[in-house]
Amino acid sequence: MPLSDYQAPWESANMPSFDYTAWSTNLQDTKRGIDECRRSSALTVLPLLKQIASRDFFSYFAVNLIMPCGYFPTADAGCEFDSCEIRAIRNRDVPQELLLRDLNEYDFALDGWCRKDMPSEFTEYFDLRKCQSRNTGYDGSRVWRFIHTRICFQKDLDKPANSWKRDYNRFVSGIHSAVHAEILLDLGPTHKGRAEYRRRLRDEPGAVLNLYFAYMLTLCALSDCRARLDSCSYLGDGQFVRFRMQQLTAAGLLQCEPVQRAAFNLRSHSASASSEVWRCRMRTRDLKQMMGCVQCNLCRVHGTVMCLGLGATLQVLLGSDGRGGDPLALDRVQVAALVTTAAKLGAACETVERFRELDGDGT
Repeated sequence: MPLSDYQAPWESANMPSFDYTAWSTNLQDTKRGIDECRRSSALTVLPLLKQIASRDFFSYFAVNLIMPCGYFPTADAGCEFDSCEIRAIRNRDVPQELLLRDLNEYDFALDGWCRKDMPSEFTEYFDLRKCQSRNTGYDGSRVWRFIHTRICFQKDLDKPANSWKRDYNRFVSGIHSAVHAEILLDLGPTHKGRAEYRRRLRDEPGAVLNLYFAYMLTLCALSDCRARLDSCSYLGDGQFVRFRMQQLTAAGLLQCEPVQRAAFNLRSHSASASSEVWRCRMRTRDLKQMMGCVQCNLCRVHGTVMCLGLGATLQVLLGSDGRGGDPLALDRVQVAALVTTAAKLGAACETVERFRELDGDGT
């Protein structure tokens, strides 16, 4: 039987919704946090995130594009669009101090939140500044369907004791919404772009709420890492980065109570007697491995970075017991992925606000 002819039950199942407004007791906290982000993010935090993410420390990532899909049968066709292809950076062109640090930081916790692609003969470095995310035309719906139906939690989501499951699903949904927003940004305020905004985000229950929820969690993780981020050398680029990083970590948006409630509620749910936060860690590792099923190389690189950023965020906010982790345990790649993911989520929120205004709903 050809690989393309096989279909498991999840492939024809209805895509789950991650709109939990009917079950959430923290909905007002999320809405207050969104209001704060809408007031302050574009003015202060997002410009700093974009400036910081543009530097070498946050731009180079080693990704294994040879890694096969280990979750469902696939034909080795790949993306047929030229826009899916990207050019790797030769190792000799990667800043040597950065390369040496990555080579030395190969240790990781076996039961940690995520596992990066190690530098090897099978991995290549990519510079996110030279391979920026865009609308490639690649259809990743099969991958997202697996993520939403198999990796995200499905059972007993309506039970109050399972708020931690809903939080995890919302974070993953927020990452998906950010990918949609990157496509919309490339389409622009055209008729097609506005139609896609309505289809992908505005009319998808929970999509925008979850995007902001994910953004707030990354901001909370950055706040928790303040002592680490404010004093890092950034591999010789500290003069440029450190001043802006100190402005970022001291920004009122990161410290304000409505945004910090996102992390507080996440920890409260995960530290309850009935939660099983280790299951979230396992699924986050699977989420990263799922990138081997993405057949668009550009999409795989950016998806890998965002999976690492999600893992780093949860490692800081939850740790191993749901109460928080040690920011000093993050390596260079995790710090870079955390900041880059926060910048991506913030930019996605900015894109949503532009389309909301075009739709006459930006007031």
